[in-house]
Amino acid sequence: MQDIYNPENFTPYLYHAPENSGTGLPFIIRASRMGCGYEESFFCVQRNADYPYFTVHFLFDGCGFFHIAGKDYLLKKGDAFIITAGDAHTYSNYSGDPLGLVWIELAIPGQQELSGFFKMNHIHTLDAAHTEKPLAQLISIIKAQKAAPETDDFSLSKLYYAFLMDLLEAASLSPARSHPQLVTDALSYIEQHFTEDLRICRLSEHLHVSHTYLTRIFRRYVGTTPLKYISLKRIEYACSLLNTTSMSCERIGECIGMYDASHFNRFFTRQMGLAPSVYRSKNRETPT
Repeated sequence: MQDIYNPENFTPYLYHAPENSGTGLPFIIRASRMGCGYEESFFCVQRNADYPYFTVHFLFDGCGFFHIAGKDYLLKKGDAFIITAGDAHTYSNYSGDPLGLVWIELAIPGQQELSGFFKMNHIHTLDAAHTEKPLAQLISIIKAQKAAPETDDFSLSKLYYAFLMDLLEAASLSPARSHPQLVTDALSYIEQHFTEDLRICRLSEHLHVSHTYLTRIFRRYVGTTPLKYISLKRIEYACSLLNTTSMSCERIGECIGMYDASHFNRFFTRQMGLAPSVYRSKNRETPT
């Protein structure tokens, strides 16, 4: 997995298709935009439902959040998130930490059918365990575009079709372990205990490694530190409870291991940029 994350693959780049470009022939896929780079400070992209493209982002470093179809998703290094045409969405980094993204925005014949497949199957993110092939293909596309900006639409469309086939294959795969056993065990322990008073010393003791070693290995494979990942899991769960239950903000704070309401309010506001009550009013779903 790590070879693909060579920094040389992620040098800053931004491509915009020229206006009125393209052959106009059926079945030709075109990229309207693609790019690669770091978001170094707090950022948030928010688009409404008239967004017309099929867009795929991969995280090559850091962690973030993605909101689409009424749900929030925690993103870690190696994960992909998919924006389907006609869906309002928001994505952001975590608490101002740098976030590395490589992405492509495609104009596709039959786009409604492709977007419909992902919507019908509720596929909005792909786990890092299955993204290496489509990510490698996207890196190849960007390198080809850099090396020969005048590459004809037919050659590029072949690359785009290969990318989509790799993406569909990744979407069809069942979860699999993609990290060293230590990282897998750390993620599993965090998943089971993040609602408790979970500290890094407890996690490292459970795994029988030093705090320093655990942090270094975890950061390498997940894109952030264990402490920050625990905070991300708490935020993800809090967002879910705010969206889908009528529980009070105080009770939700207790559910994620914060028994002081003011502490939870500050914590949530610092990470999400708005208070829990405001987040609920903006994103509320009717409980089922």
